[in-house]
Parts: sequence; structure tokens; C-alpha cells
Amino acid sequence: MEQFIGYITGLIWHWPVTLLCLFGCIFFTIGLKFIQIKCFPHALQLISGKYDNPKEKGQITHFQALSAALSATIGLGNIAGVAIAIAVGGPGSIFWMWIIGFFGMATKYIECSLGTHYREIDKKTGDARGGPMYYITKGLGAKFKPLATFYAIAISLSAFGAGCLFQANQAASALNLYYDVPTLITGIALFVLCFIVIIGGIKRIGNVASKIVPLMCLIYISCALLICLLNFNQIPYVISIIIKDAFTGFAIAGGFVPVFFAGVRRAIFSNEAGLGSAAIAHAAVKTDYPIREGIVASLGPFIDTIVVCTATAIVIILSGNYGSNIYNPVNQSLVSFENSNGSEFRQNWSLIETASLSETKRMGSDRFVDGKTILEYKNRNNFLQPKTFFNVPAGSGTIGFSYYKHSGDFQINVFSQDRELLGVIDSKGTVSSPVLAVDFITRKDQWERAIITVKNSDVTALTLQFNPLNDDVHWYIDSIGPVTKLNGIALTTYSFDHFFKGFGSIFITFSVLFFAFSTMITWSYYGETAIHYLIGSKFTYYYKLIFVCLIILGATQTLDLIINISDALIGLLVIPNMIALILLHKKVIAWTQDYFKKLHAGKIKAYK
Repeated sequence: MEQFIGYITGLIWHWPVTLLCLFGCIFFTIGLKFIQIKCFPHALQLISGKYDNPKEKGQITHFQALSAALSATIGLGNIAGVAIAIAVGGPGSIFWMWIIGFFGMATKYIECSLGTHYREIDKKTGDARGGPMYYITKGLGAKFKPLATFYAIAISLSAFGAGCLFQANQAASALNLYYDVPTLITGIALFVLCFIVIIGGIKRIGNVASKIVPLMCLIYISCALLICLLNFNQIPYVISIIIKDAFTGFAIAGGFVPVFFAGVRRAIFSNEAGLGSAAIAHAAVKTDYPIREGIVASLGPFIDTIVVCTATAIVIILSGNYGSNIYNPVNQSLVSFENSNGSEFRQNWSLIETASLSETKRMGSDRFVDGKTILEYKNRNNFLQPKTFFNVPAGSGTIGFSYYKHSGDFQINVFSQDRELLGVIDSKGTVSSPVLAVDFITRKDQWERAIITVKNSDVTALTLQFNPLNDDVHWYIDSIGPVTKLNGIALTTYSFDHFFKGFGSIFITFSVLFFAFSTMITWSYYGETAIHYLIGSKFTYYYKLIFVCLIILGATQTLDLIINISDALIGLLVIPNMIALILLHKKVIAWTQDYFKKLHAGKIKAYK
């Protein structure tokens, strides 16, 4: 069941969600004549409080509404999601994250304008509630209510998984991994903090988020900026890698499409443009001009994707942890030729000192060469059959070897621990067996790490046999052995550690903790609003109680099935929301023209 739900979740997020959000954000940008550029200066004026009027309807200020919405989006997607995009799609995926971040500003603009315009204001308390379920029902009519009901059910349930269980689990796991803090202790601490904030409602959530989110963003970006300043001369190189890789897909097998989809999917997952969730937070704002909240909300994808995600990406790329560098050798099993006298190698293979080679002094070679001795093959046709067996960690089945190719090609025979030939690989990347896969073996005139994956968990050890395919073969080889792939938070942590030893684990752990906390408090409000829409305000208190109690469960248990179901539901939110946005977008265009006409005519004045 867990595998099946995981498959369905992947299917939903691969084509339907990606294409709908991509089509929508470009369509809205063109329809609104690049509103994200036009309204940007006014958006800064609005969040500065220049137009805040306490007499207008609503509960929170423009800045608090933006902070609350950002607290739900800025988090693991910016820390782990960017690393996943780079690991799956290479550095080029960041370029497509930028593109979606920019065009997604228009989607957020429409979502939150509609959410504020069609919100419901309680006559007794003055509380404002809105979101996709409200603008679907009020904007499209009663016949679309089933669509709104589906949206409300989906977001109220998915808040339990992605917004609560997953966040608590990641925060508790990080503290336990690096500081041995018991997961139960973390769960109880988060329970207490979230209980105090969540029970207080959107006003308290907005107040807390307006303090935590800007502070954490400032700290996080400042650390990344410091790393950039210390490596300022390499920034143009980083940008060129991102842009070049965006169109070539050079960093991964598979070419352009995986790079493109990795960037698009991670951007959508990070900034939530198209999900409609941010409209729920923004609908509580104090304003009599709904279009204003669309203007403010448009800053969300810019801050989330273009600023914060880019900060993470630059640190990872500057550290060199992309491509084959995301595979780290398992040092205790590494064959590096440091203790060899060369007697076990045949003719044309020799041990040489790296200090005499200019190739080992090139950028990044220290990642591939272990110690001062490497193996060289040069000139005449011969072969090598090492007397070394390379142990593969059970279940991982991935090994690597570092190489520098001057000329010529090898054929590599791969044998199992039983001397069974598993398959043949050549240095052009051709594989003869479905049991084997190979990456990063086509480079020339630079150090690289070839990665060989064995798709058979019964294989626990391998032997590699190198056979030259022509007379003019000149290679250097080192660091043969099992490798582990860095991904997600581990990759980001390792990248920060590259510049400040020991700092990455401290910084990322506490970033995860605070971002998880801020995400939980806002997602609880999303679910609460959905419950209010479905069955009334009497039951929202009980929903909040269940939400905070699940924090302890999430911190102490890994509930992959529930989290996968909630991820699938989050993906499905796009369908009813995008239908409503497309059908109602002309109204937003008309409101936009009217608002800016009055603003430019001086009929709308600043309050302060």
C-alpha cells in the first residue's frame, strides 16, 4: 500500500500538477501584462505599512499576512528541496526554479486577490476567512460547490500530514541526529510552542510569523551571502554553470527533460503558487482593496524561490557538491593505492606521485584524489585485473572510482562476489546489462568520479576489470570503492560545512527547527479555515487540538503512508484551484485596471 500510494503521489506531482501550474503562471502573466514587474514597487510600499488603515476590515496587516503565508512556504523546501533538485536535475534545475518563481508571482497575485475579494467576514467577531473554497463557491456559483468541498477536505487532511507530521518528524530527526536530543523531547517542546500560538488564532499566528520568518530569512540569507562574499570571484562561474546546465542537462543522465522537471516541481512545491493555500492566510488581511493583497502576495514566490532558494543553491554549487560530487566515498572501504608497492599490477600500470602532475592541481581534484599516490595506465595494449574486491554496502549497490582521461577508452568488466560477469561498461557510457547503470564516465581532460549502480541487492561485493580498447590509452585512476549519495538536508548541511567546518550541522539543524515550527502554525490555520467552511466554527477548536497532538506522534514516528497520502492530496489541490483561477481571472484583470487607474489618479492615498 505504501509503495502504491508513493507511486500515485509521484504520478500526480509529475505531469498534472507541473503542467497545470506551468501553463497557469505563464497564462496569467501574459493576461495581466507582467503584473509582477508593474506592481513590485507598490508591493514594497504596502508591506512597509504605508497604506495600513486599522479601520479597514480584517485581522492582520499586509506584512503579517505575507509573513504568515511565507511561514508556510519557506522551510524544508528551501533547505532540502533545492538540494533534491540539484541532486536529481543538476545545477540547471535552479534556472527553471527561477523561471517558475518569476511567473508564479502572477498566479499568487490572482489567488490572493480572489481570496480577499470573496472572503467571508463574521458580523459578530469581525473575523475574515477566505481561500479557494470561498472564491470557488461565491465566484463560480453553487454548481461548483462540490469542487470547493473537495478542496476543503483535501487541504484539511493534508495539513495533518505535510503541515504537521512531516515537519515535526524532520525537526526531531535533525536534533536527534546531530545532538542526540530524544525525539519525544523535541515533540513535546514543539507541542507546547505550537499550542500557545495555534490556539490563539490567526492574529497570534500573524504576530509570531512576522517576527520569526523575517529573522530566519535574514539569518539564513546572511550566512549564504557571507559565503558568496568570501568566494566572490567564483560567483560568475556558478551562474554560468546554472545557465549552461539548464539547457544541456550535462550534470545528470537523461538530458534536458529531467533537469526542467526537477526545477519546475521543486519550485512549485516550495512556493505553492497554484495550490491556493496562501490565499487562506492573505484573506485575513485588513484592507478594503482586495487587489492590494494580490500585490503583496506576489512577493511570496520572489522571496521564497528567487531569494531564499537561490541562497541555498549558490552555497551548494560553490562547495562543488553537485554532479558526481554528491556521491561521497565510504572511506573505510576505499581503495586508494596509498599502501601499495605496485607489484600486483601488470605491465603499463604504474603508481605515481600526484605532486608531479598538473592535472591534480586543477579545481576540485582534491575531491577525487585520496592521498599522494594514484594509478596510471599509459600507452601499450594490456589489461589490469586488480586483486582487490570492492565491498558494496548491503542494499546500496553503488560504487565509484575517480579518473582522469587523457586519451583512449576502456572496457570495464563487472563481476559479482561469485565471479559471475554482471555486465560490461565502456568509457563512452554504454552498458551491456540491465543489472548495471553508469553515470559520469564520459568526461575528458578533467577529474571526475564514475558511478556504477548494481540493481541487484544480492550482490555484496564487486571486482572491476579494466581492458583498454585501443593502443593510445592514457588514464589516471584512484579512490575505488562504495559511495553514498548525499541528498536533501544532508547535502545542504555538507555544503555549509565545506566552508565552515562543523557549522553546517548547527546552522541547518536550527534552521529546520524554526522553519518547521513556522510551517506548522500556518498550516494549522489552513486546515482550521477549511473545517470552518465545511462544518462551522464550533469544530475548529477540536481540529486545532488534534493538530497539535499529532506533533508528538510525528516527532516520534515515521508515518510514510500518511505523509504520502497528504502529498497526493496537496497535489490534487491544484486541479480545483486552477480551474477557478482560469474561469475568474478576467475579473481580476478588471479589478487590477480599476485599482491602478485610481492609484495613479491620486484617488487612493497612503494612510501614513
